Amino acid sequence: MEKFKPVLASSTWFGAIPPYLQEAMFDKMRLKHLKAGQQLHAKGEDGVGFYGVCEGRLRVVTVGVDGREMLFALLGPGTWFGEISMFDDLPRTHDNFCETNCTVAIIQKNAFKALLEQFPELYPHFTRLLCTRVRSAFQFIDSSAGLSLKHQLVKRLLMLTTSYGQHLPKHNAITLTLSQESLAQMINSSRQTVNQLLGELQQEGLVKRHYGKITIPEPDTLFSRYQFI
Repeated sequence: MEKFKPVLASSTWFGAIPPYLQEAMFDKMRLKHLKAGQQLHAKGEDGVGFYGVCEGRLRVVTVGVDGREMLFALLGPGTWFGEISMFDDLPRTHDNFCETNCTVAIIQKNAFKALLEQFPELYPHFTRLLCTRVRSAFQFIDSSAGLSLKHQLVKRLLMLTTSYGQHLPKHNAITLTLSQESLAQMINSSRQTVNQLLGELQQEGLVKRHYGKITIPEPDTLFSRYQFI
């Protein structure tokens, strides 16, 4: 557990929690190792814990009525998730699969509730995390209404590379494993249009297209170029 503490603390959310509360959370965590392709949890399952990604990357997806998978989020090291079911006691809303071999830290539900009972000062921090989710949802609604398709596409790419705002955009290259069709579904467009828009971004030196993958050489540059969105 000790070697993963710096990774788990790299999230802007977790990093803002006082050190003594961080240690209290670390004391409740247990590690779980999963293989690439293995499912962490399924849509409709009871929530059994709150998670932090130690290493690897997970895909949060939903399956449409037509059977096609739609990517909702990519969760990399230092990303925290699963708190909603800890508070409302309702089932998981999405499927979660390991894209690579993964190690996740988990605070089991009973331990999570005991932690909040012992340290009620944690509540404002989880409120802040939940508010981040709500803000992201509103941003998607706003972007659909007022931004061009190109700007919507950039916003989606940035959200995927920053685990929906839990991390600041970095200078290191990030490769996203997702199809242009998945991106098209995210912005309610066509694969042909997304291919054209990615071509424009590639000409600007902001992305590189591969088969089934998209590389963002410098996420912070993409952010600074389109920060007005």
